[in-house]
Amino acid sequence: MSKLIKTNILLGITGSIAAYKAADIASMLKKNNCNVKVVMTKNSTSFITETTLECISNNPVITDDENCKNLTNFTHIDLAKWADIILIAPCTGNFINKLANGYGDDLLSTICLAFTKQIFVAPAMNPNMWNNPITQKNIKNFVNTNISIIGPDYGIHACGDTGYGRLMSPDAILEHISQSSNTKDFSNINILITAGPTREPIDPVRFISNYSSGKMGYSLAEIAKEMGANVELISGPVKLEPIKDIETTYVETSEEMLEVVKNKVKSKDIFISTAAIADYRPSACSNTKFKKSNKNLVIEFTRGIDILKKISKDNKNLFIIGFAAETENLDKNMLYKLEDKNIDIIVGNIANHQKNIGFENDSNEVIIASKNEKYHIQKDKKILIAKKILSFISKEYKKKLSIIKSKDRGSDGLNSS
Repeated sequence: MSKLIKTNILLGITGSIAAYKAADIASMLKKNNCNVKVVMTKNSTSFITETTLECISNNPVITDDENCKNLTNFTHIDLAKWADIILIAPCTGNFINKLANGYGDDLLSTICLAFTKQIFVAPAMNPNMWNNPITQKNIKNFVNTNISIIGPDYGIHACGDTGYGRLMSPDAILEHISQSSNTKDFSNINILITAGPTREPIDPVRFISNYSSGKMGYSLAEIAKEMGANVELISGPVKLEPIKDIETTYVETSEEMLEVVKNKVKSKDIFISTAAIADYRPSACSNTKFKKSNKNLVIEFTRGIDILKKISKDNKNLFIIGFAAETENLDKNMLYKLEDKNIDIIVGNIANHQKNIGFENDSNEVIIASKNEKYHIQKDKKILIAKKILSFISKEYKKKLSIIKSKDRGSDGLNSS
């Protein structure tokens, strides 16, 4: 099953006897690297305890109880902004009908009203309640909305009746969410990604580098793999765990980075250069440590090779994405790089280590542009920004392939005449 990597999932629990299965759902979400918060309706607390769900989710459980310590006037807005996905499991017929008609008369339904992303609903109710024409009519209202139904399953119910209305298994629920969240836009596409900083040695114990953590590149590699790509990663020195099942080559200097990229990029369809490669390096590296003295130390630097520009020049059929970390004039500088390096897409962000922007953070805010389109990705976790960047790349890549095929067909027609 695909992982919902570091996704913030709000698990809503309503008053069904199947509420006890929410503990398994929460546990499986945690095992799949999700951040989980739980909201319980008043009736659901009769079927499962808050303590159980707090222990599993590692977060305080929030209820409609006026004595709930975690409830504020803006809890519904705060949770709607925090969550990437809302999963309501189990979801009663009453709550489905409220949701379909836009009612917000309790905390969970109000959160759903304020939520602008994907909501998954896993129904659990008696077969007659499921088959009720009003329920079925309201379910049809979910078409063309951000609400998706998971199930229900067929079987014997607690009341003894048999039919549709049983809650889907936790495995099936998570598989559905995972498949919906991860498209396979890059099936059989070979992608090379660079990440992290380079280190340019000054002497045997010192080097010049930058604040890049590699988190953006690693996020792109992980999501690209989830989207079906064959991914290889070239990483500078970072403090991140290797990504399972992704071949990773580690380098130190910009020269090492260039050589590895040149060798590996020949078999690739897409090259994503997120690495913060040093623009300058010491003209010479001392064989011995520079010793302290009362005099200033003067080191001469030389311009390094522009890897992105060289790869673009030498690989005309490669689809190339570059990154631009700027401290000012972001639009102007990133669009200049897009043109100057003759690449397909540029992703730009303001980076300032002193202001905790971009570098070393789990979140970022970027502008992404091709030669025909540009849009702003609001501040979010890097793993979620990676999904949006890759969706943009997929669209532009398919567009370029379509143009190439169209030209090829035109050439064939011209030759045949």
